[in-house]
Amino acid sequence: MYKHLIAKLREYIFIILTATIISTTFFSKSFSEENVFVVDNINVEGIVNLNFTRDKYIEEALVSSFDKLKSRILLTRDLNKLNNIGSIKIKNLIDRFQIVEEIYQKDKYFAKFKIYYNDNKIKELLSDKNISFSQPRKISAIFFPILFIDDEMQNFDENYFFKEWNNNEIENESINFILPLEDLDDIYKIKEMKNNIGELDGDDLVNKYNIKNYTFAIMNYDKKKLNIHVKTNFDNNKMSKNISYQLENIKDEIQLNLILIDLKKQITDLWKEANIVNLLMPLSINVKFKNKNIKDFDKIKKIFYNISIIKKYTLEEFNINNSFFKIYYYGSPKRLKAELLKFGYELRNEQGFWELYSNE
Repeated sequence: MYKHLIAKLREYIFIILTATIISTTFFSKSFSEENVFVVDNINVEGIVNLNFTRDKYIEEALVSSFDKLKSRILLTRDLNKLNNIGSIKIKNLIDRFQIVEEIYQKDKYFAKFKIYYNDNKIKELLSDKNISFSQPRKISAIFFPILFIDDEMQNFDENYFFKEWNNNEIENESINFILPLEDLDDIYKIKEMKNNIGELDGDDLVNKYNIKNYTFAIMNYDKKKLNIHVKTNFDNNKMSKNISYQLENIKDEIQLNLILIDLKKQITDLWKEANIVNLLMPLSINVKFKNKNIKDFDKIKKIFYNISIIKKYTLEEFNINNSFFKIYYYGSPKRLKAELLKFGYELRNEQGFWELYSNE
């Protein structure tokens, strides 16, 4: 009798599932691939029994997606500021969700979700909490973990951070770290600059890798303390930071692993800070756009809508040749130019006037 009920339950759920997938497929809205407010690969699983309810797992997926969204767009120091957001509020922030995959097998349930958040509602929530958010795109960077123990530089094969760095992932990694070769010339240069690390020329050391982005973590363990000087260059934004950890034993791999994960988060935060969007200080810009036809006009309006740092825009003037927009946006002109370039449009300052050109 129990097995019969389970079989009927599966059949009933399968019918609902089919209808749900069909409905969500036909009403999907187009988003850019790097939209930070779209959260995918949210997996939930459980046991199918008489108490099974699909709604329970849907709610679990939505709450889990909010945690993933926070880790993607917020600096580590701001994560706790949204800890008290309940499931009802989270649901109100979501435009829709899609069940990408759903499996019932041997009384077990598995589902994969994709959640589409309403970016305006998220921005309103963050603004009310006085929190800025970040839109970091994925980049690759050379990572130099240089470890000194009692003033002796460790070889890479002895360096825990070198060996384990890429074996430990954090949520929403936006940096693809590439470990360097153990080049004797580079090691000599780093040793020579140990006490003047601020003058270290990172560009000179990474040129051979054909990658401009880099992170140096110069670590010095002495008197049960690990002092780390972080020096980064992400998209030509150079930053430095000093971090200290108490560490009783440099061979304690449990503590070293905790430090490694925290260090990776702090380096990622530096990249996030370079892409911060200040919701409290929107800027405005007047832009001229040349229309070849009405399709061009409609297309550029859709692009403005899909760029999340654009708060709103108004059409100031329109004629057969040109349209003139006033755009209200968060961030900087450099960031706005970069976002428009992703869609194939170049924003130029022509003798004090901003003009928008299609790269097609």
